[in-house]
Amino acid sequence: MNFLGIDAGGTAVRWAVCDRAGHSVARGEFAPVTGHLFLPEARAGFEAFAGELGAAIADLRIGAVIAGITGLTGDSTEAAAARGLLSEALRIDPAGIEVQDDLWIGYHAVFKPGHGHVVYAGTGSVGMHIRADGTVLRVGGRGILIDDAGSAFAIARAALNLVYRRIDRAEDPGPLGRALFAAVGDDSWNTMRAHVYGGGRTAVALLAQVVAEVAEADPAALAILHEAGRELAVLARALIAREGLRDVVLIGRAAGLHPAIAQAMQAALPDTALRMAITDAALAAARLACERARSGAG
Repeated sequence: MNFLGIDAGGTAVRWAVCDRAGHSVARGEFAPVTGHLFLPEARAGFEAFAGELGAAIADLRIGAVIAGITGLTGDSTEAAAARGLLSEALRIDPAGIEVQDDLWIGYHAVFKPGHGHVVYAGTGSVGMHIRADGTVLRVGGRGILIDDAGSAFAIARAALNLVYRRIDRAEDPGPLGRALFAAVGDDSWNTMRAHVYGGGRTAVALLAQVVAEVAEADPAALAILHEAGRELAVLARALIAREGLRDVVLIGRAAGLHPAIAQAMQAALPDTALRMAITDAALAAARLACERARSGAG
């Protein structure tokens, strides 16, 4: 019997299968999906992903699944819909599938419930504490139209805004502007507009890497990264205010774009133990599915 973990974030879907001993036996990656299954196009994309995943693991006997999916929470109708779609595609009883948001599995990759706070910075941003009784406190993470401060999307959006403000004032776009234009192909607004509005949040978020690469050459780029760290500290302080002082772990690919992000976050949290962690959330979810199956909890 094997166990499947799914980490569906904003830039990719990563999955892993482990055996009863917790050893990885298979893994893979698909294009990103979202848990916004109230949108027809998002539901169609999720159905396509589930079908591809079913084909990829057809030869493996899966006993239980834990999936962390961006854009939903575990108590939502979208989570129930995702569970149904996965059940049909994977031919697994829905009772053997647990669907949560992607940070929920990220938390379990670094802490046991009640032991700490996690702040995630990827395409979006969110903070989480899971209490010892399993109840969840989330702060932030309300999407790009409302929130996601400190995320890769927010970093890139701030950089684009700054560059076009420079251009509007007839100033040199600077190293940051030239690097962003090189990343999309040229310096025309038509090209940038097509990249941003055609590619959506993922295309914008990927430009955060460019901001990090020119941080030493353009002080404004470095300032944007420092601001991202301070915004992530806001999430940590909210968790501490509500659940008490505990260690804070910063996870997510955007968190590691540049040392300035964690440095600014730590400076804003002088009394808090902060560390960064690189997590294998998909494998952690698979192992958690295995543990729960063994204990009869999943």
